[in-house]
Amino acid sequence: MPTKTNPLGVKGAGEAGCVGAMPAVANALVDALSVLGIKHVEMPATPEVLWRAIHEARGKNA
Repeated sequence: MPTKTNPLGVKGAGEAGCVGAMPAVANALVDALSVLGIKHVEMPATPEVLWRAIHEARGKNA
């Protein structure tokens, strides 16, 4: 079924093979932080983003 998001109605698929690392890293981060109840990490997952997520999950001011 053609997509309505662009005039040609085409869907991208070629990039899937070269951009798999980001979802893998995001899933690894969420898996590691799940013990704190974190279920999502905003990207880009900079050290500050992770620090804030950890401190918010622990109930501390970020």
